[in-house]
Amino acid sequence: MPLTESTKHKLDTLIQIIIGVDLAVLLVIFLSSQFGISFPFPVPGKRLNNPLVLLLILFSVRGMLNAPFRERYLGTLNKLLTHTPHRYYFFAFLIVVQSALQIMWFTYPEDFHWNLNAEQSYGTHFASIQLYILGLLVMMTAWADYGKEASWKEKLPWYLVASVYFYIGLDDCVGIHENFALWTRPLVPEATVFHFIHEWLWFYAPIILVVIIFLSRFFLKKFRYLHSAEFTANLKRKIPVIKFQEGLVSESINGSGRFAYLKPAHLQQLPVIPGK
Repeated sequence: MPLTESTKHKLDTLIQIIIGVDLAVLLVIFLSSQFGISFPFPVPGKRLNNPLVLLLILFSVRGMLNAPFRERYLGTLNKLLTHTPHRYYFFAFLIVVQSALQIMWFTYPEDFHWNLNAEQSYGTHFASIQLYILGLLVMMTAWADYGKEASWKEKLPWYLVASVYFYIGLDDCVGIHENFALWTRPLVPEATVFHFIHEWLWFYAPIILVVIIFLSRFFLKKFRYLHSAEFTANLKRKIPVIKFQEGLVSESINGSGRFAYLKPAHLQQLPVIPGK
C-alpha cells in the first residue's frame, strides 16, 4: 500500500530531526576523540563510523520520501559530476582532500584517526562517502539509460552495480568483514591455514568471483554498443539522414554525425526516413 502525502511529510520531518541529532553526535564524537574536549554527558562512542553510515542511510530514506529533496540532491550531484567546469572543480577537491589526509598521516603517524591503512579512520570515512556517491551516480546512469519508469528487468543490472558500491562502502566503514575473524576463530581454532589467510576472504571470494563475472559481462556489453556506435559514426558521418541498424540510431545534423544506443522499444517511437 503506497504511503499518503501526509504520511510521507510526517516521516520526512522525523527523518530531518534524526539527521540533526546524528550530525550533533558526529560533532561531539569528533571533538572528543580528536581534540580531547570533555562534555557534561557521556560521549556516544569514540568512532565516527556508525553515525556516518546512519547519516548516509537517512539521506537515502529522505530521498525516497521527499521528491523535491531527491531531485535537488541528485541534480546537484549531476551538476558536480557531469557538467563542465564543475566536475573539474569537484575532482580537484577530491584530490586535495586525499592529499591532505596523506599529509596528516605522515605528520601524525601515531594518531589512529589519520592512518590511511587503518579501518574506521578518516580515510575510511572519506572512501565510504565516495563509494556512496558512486552508487548514486550508477543509479543516475541507469535512469538516463533506460528511464525512471523502465521495467525492473532493464534497471536491475545497473542497480546491482550500484549495490556493489553501496555495500563496499558500508563494509569498509563499519568493518563487517573484520567480524569474520571473531566469528570463525572460536569455531575452528586449530585451522592454521584457514586463519593464515584473512578469514573474510574465504567467505567473500565466491561472491567476488560472481561479481567480477557479472560486471565484466555487463560492461563489455555496454562498451560493445558504444564501440559499434563510434565505428558506424566514422563510416557515415557525412550522411544527413537517419538510419537504423542493430539497435543503433545514427543521427546526422548539418553533416556532423551524432550516434546513441537506443532500445528496440525506443526505435518504434522515432520516424524512419529512408536513406538516399
